[in-house]
Amino acid sequence: MEISNSADIFEDSGLVPLLNEMTIKDYFKDKDYGNKEVKLFFVINCLKLNVKNRVRLSAKDKVLYWDVILDYKMVKKASIQEKKKAMANSIINSFDILDKYKKLNFDKDKIKGDARKYFELLRWL
Repeated sequence: MEISNSADIFEDSGLVPLLNEMTIKDYFKDKDYGNKEVKLFFVINCLKLNVKNRVRLSAKDKVLYWDVILDYKMVKKASIQEKKKAMANSIINSFDILDKYKKLNFDKDKIKGDARKYFELLRWL
């Protein structure tokens, strides 16, 4: 299973070191969640601007893209551990987007459970 991410953040949010620590793609690469054709890709957003949550299924590329939006003001003030917990929980909960794409036949609960295990291994949760 391919689950990848990128980020669109302000550097002063303090998330850069956390993003460098997070290797979610490697953790999920050998897992099976029912659909081996469509890849999942999320973008972590932590900006001073108001952004809309974007979601797009690219039939051509066979990728479901979505945003994970973090509150910039809250994240900027948070301790490192609070940043980790906020980012981990936001990512885990973002997999609920799969409810809108039931036709893709992903095992959302298993993905969320494995994501929780991943962040527990990192000691973010």
